[in-house]
Amino acid sequence: MADEKDSTAALSIQGEQQQDAGWIKASEEDVDLYVDRVSDEVLACRERGRHLFPTIRQAGIHFAQVDDEGLFIRRLSCTCCLLAVRVEKWEGVRRGGRTRFARVASTLEYRTGLNGEEYLAPSGRGHMTPRQIGDSVASKALAGQTLTSLRKAARDAAKAAKVAEKE
Repeated sequence: MADEKDSTAALSIQGEQQQDAGWIKASEEDVDLYVDRVSDEVLACRERGRHLFPTIRQAGIHFAQVDDEGLFIRRLSCTCCLLAVRVEKWEGVRRGGRTRFARVASTLEYRTGLNGEEYLAPSGRGHMTPRQIGDSVASKALAGQTLTSLRKAARDAAKAAKVAEKE
C-alpha cells in the first residue's frame, strides 16, 4: 500500500476530489504485483480501460432468462480476458404490428478464471488506472536497459526513418 508520507503530499484538485469520494490511487508497488500475476489478456483489457464485447451482429441476440419484472436478460463475455460479463436487461414492447426492443440497463460482473485468476485487484489496495497498468507493463518490458541506451536507440531509429523517408 501507499506510504503514509504519500498521503500528506500536496494533491491536485482532482486528487482532492478523489480522496473526498473515497477513491484512492493504488501504489506503484501494488500495481507491479498485480501486473506480475495476471495474464496478458487481462492486462490488455486493463491497459485499454475497456472490455471487448461482441456486437449484436457478431454474436446475435439471445436471452438467457427473464427477470421478475419481465425484462429479458442477455449475457456477453469479454472476448479478450473472458473474465468480464456484461449483463444487459432488455424490454420488448409491441407497437402496432411491430415489436421493438430497447436495452434499459447494463451491469458488469466478474468471474474467476479457470486457474483462479481474477480481473479485479485485491480490495484495499486502491484503484488501478489504465495509465498505471500501462506504466508498469512498460517499465517491466524495459527493465535492465539504461536510459542512455534507450536514448541512443531512439536517435538511431529517428535517423533510420529519415533515411528511409528520403529513399
